Amino acid sequence: MKRYVVIGFPNLLTDWLAIRKPELKEQVFVFTANVRGRIMITAASKAAEAQGIFADTALADAKAIVPEVQVFDDQLGLAQKLLTRIGKWAIRFTPIVAIDLPNGLILDASGCTHLWGGEKGYLQTILNRLRESGYHCRAAIADTIGAAWAIAKYGKVSPIIAPNQQYNAILNLPPSALRLDNLIIQRLHKLGLNQIGKFIQM
Repeated sequence: MKRYVVIGFPNLLTDWLAIRKPELKEQVFVFTANVRGRIMITAASKAAEAQGIFADTALADAKAIVPEVQVFDDQLGLAQKLLTRIGKWAIRFTPIVAIDLPNGLILDASGCTHLWGGEKGYLQTILNRLRESGYHCRAAIADTIGAAWAIAKYGKVSPIIAPNQQYNAILNLPPSALRLDNLIIQRLHKLGLNQIGKFIQM
């Protein structure tokens, strides 16, 4: 039976910089890039998010919230380099690891978890080691990559989805858990279909 782990790093870039510069750990800082003539935030630290500053926000708006926000230039390809590095580290848990841009990894855990006493020990070991190194992360394991991604990103239940239970596991999640086009997601919300279970059998 195939089993997949998806690991998401919601603050990948800012975590990396805080690891390199520990004095930034509790600071409000962002990465920015020029997007069609506007300086936009591409990544925000945990402290910045706590102040209401998120990715895809204009830097000018962020400065209106926190004038002293620290700004760093985004580096082309940095996320991929970081995920490649973490992915190589993750090979100790499985020989098959894939990058899931912009901020995730996919592990084929089939036949591997028993070496850590089962799926719970396997998943917890991975998360503990990543968190100890300074990365905020979430993860889930399921029969399919899609279900594992959805639970890792949006799930508020156990991150271990029992075999053949992925359908039930995603019913209470928002439409964005299906990685649908933004326009479709907006239309679903306008119709009041804010959970997968409300439209999946239509």
